[in-house]
Amino acid sequence: MTVQPFAGDPLRVHAAASHREIAPGAEEFLPPSTGLWLPPERTFSPVGHSDFLPERMDHMEVGVEREWAGNVVVGVRAFRQSIEDQIVTLFGTATGVEATVGHYVVGSAGDIDSYGWGATISRDLGDRLRTAVDYTQSNTERTALSPSEHRLSRLAPSVLRDAETIRMLTASVQSIVPVTLTRVMLMYRVSNAFADKLTEPSAAARFDVQVNQALPFLNFGSAQWEMLAAVRNVFREDLFEGSVYDELLVVRPPKRILGGVTVRF
Repeated sequence: MTVQPFAGDPLRVHAAASHREIAPGAEEFLPPSTGLWLPPERTFSPVGHSDFLPERMDHMEVGVEREWAGNVVVGVRAFRQSIEDQIVTLFGTATGVEATVGHYVVGSAGDIDSYGWGATISRDLGDRLRTAVDYTQSNTERTALSPSEHRLSRLAPSVLRDAETIRMLTASVQSIVPVTLTRVMLMYRVSNAFADKLTEPSAAARFDVQVNQALPFLNFGSAQWEMLAAVRNVFREDLFEGSVYDELLVVRPPKRILGGVTVRF
């Protein structure tokens, strides 16, 4: 819910509450944000002899934002998350299967409570350029152990967290080149709590670069053709909708290069 308390003042206040459930391995079957809907690229299995456990999250948030001169929008928010069976994803040598096979294992890090705050600043320069920087800080505490605690403690103990403070900075740029009809999207996220190292959390970064090039000379009727190229090591598509740990607890995700042509009718 969003309200504008003062008429004529671009100040907005919002409140949100949501419940979300995610199946392990769901990212193999959900439509990707790139527009290229590919068949499942990898196989996955549970950690050890554990069962597949869905992640359940209750999220509550309140915040305010205001637009200033020059199309600059500044916002602050406070949030709380209650997570059951936080999903962890392990690639590479941690799984005992070579990364080139395209197989990974999923498990549960247990139940986690998280509360924190965030600030965002964004600016639009017409329809050609949009930039945004988001900072989030959250305090987390694990309230229940993982069903596969013993197995994960040997494979990747860095995914098992008791209590910590997470700091995360995300920058994004979206641009359109008007003459060539080229669209560019760049996202870069830095945090102090990635599980890339198996033994302990560490500072690391993830990125997503996408370039869409319109092909107007191929258009016929109502069809629109575009060429796409993307490079990324981000594993999750929904970086701002999931829990604070969804991307952080993906161990050693592979870099992926996507390319192709999309046709919209």
